[in-house]
Amino acid sequence: MRANFPTFIAAGSLLALTVGAATPAAIEAEIQRRNAAKAKEAAAPVVPGFIEPDQDKARSTAETVYNTWRLSMIRGSERAWRSTTSNSRQMKVRNLIISQRGNFPRDFFRVTNETPKLENFAYIGSLLGCNGYTMASTYLGQVQVGDGQVAESAFVLEFVFEGGRWKLDQTRMFNLSQLPNVRQRLRNRDLSVLREQDGFQPYDRIPATPPACNAPVLIGKVFVDCPGREIDMTINGISLHQFNDERRADIISGGLKRGVNTISYKIKDRQNLDRPTMAIGIFVAPETPGNSPVCVFDHILDASDTAEGGSFSFTIQNEHIASMNPRYTGNKPAPFHAVPLKTKK
Repeated sequence: MRANFPTFIAAGSLLALTVGAATPAAIEAEIQRRNAAKAKEAAAPVVPGFIEPDQDKARSTAETVYNTWRLSMIRGSERAWRSTTSNSRQMKVRNLIISQRGNFPRDFFRVTNETPKLENFAYIGSLLGCNGYTMASTYLGQVQVGDGQVAESAFVLEFVFEGGRWKLDQTRMFNLSQLPNVRQRLRNRDLSVLREQDGFQPYDRIPATPPACNAPVLIGKVFVDCPGREIDMTINGISLHQFNDERRADIISGGLKRGVNTISYKIKDRQNLDRPTMAIGIFVAPETPGNSPVCVFDHILDASDTAEGGSFSFTIQNEHIASMNPRYTGNKPAPFHAVPLKTKK
């Protein structure tokens, strides 16, 4: 309805003009005027950077959506969860569960961790992106980070506007212990810090909804350690992954298969960040108790190397699967190396 609304108004105005017994020349002039207006609207540039919204309205929207989403998780309400969760996140959650041989949505609501209450955080501010179709809202509060320790942390809510309403896509938590300047600026509600730090920024595009995956032949995981780099990755044409200056392991949507598998990725250096060693590894995850994971693909570089992406095919053989058993006595097959491993000196 959002996209069609201007057309509806134009058609209604033209109908009123016709009913009013306007001359053919007047009708033609009106048509030309409206066509010119549409062309001008279509040619309007995308608003660069970020937009600072009315903060009271942004806070009200963020808290209404988040609290409704949170209650849907606590109560196990699939209908309420779908109404407040972005399409891309719904599919990602579904694929994550299916790719571990789970049942969706049953298993999703069977085991859920309670999410933070916004009452425990102070609202800092929001920014809009993507011409006002994405929003990031930042909060500040004390969070337990392990071993009973509490650290002041930023809690960021990422939203997208779709289907005529705001929906939650994901939440992020940042420990600010090592960032005293950022922490103080957030305390002072210095909204300029939200523009400067990418962790507080809204998406620059609507997240793409991945295709629905099938149940896996083999459960797979991808591990990435990419300090100072961004990596966009696709595995077997279905599993989409983005890594940004972090160390993380993801379940592979649709899993892996015996025989040929594919992976492609692009690597981009982050400015003003150190770029030490980098590692990408793909593993077949064990499903039999006592078995160990086996690496079937790797890309390992040290700080002196240039990280380049590419597209690769790698094969999972019966020997890979057999070697997961601790009683395996054969030669353990090596993973496919995207770049040759350096000889240890």
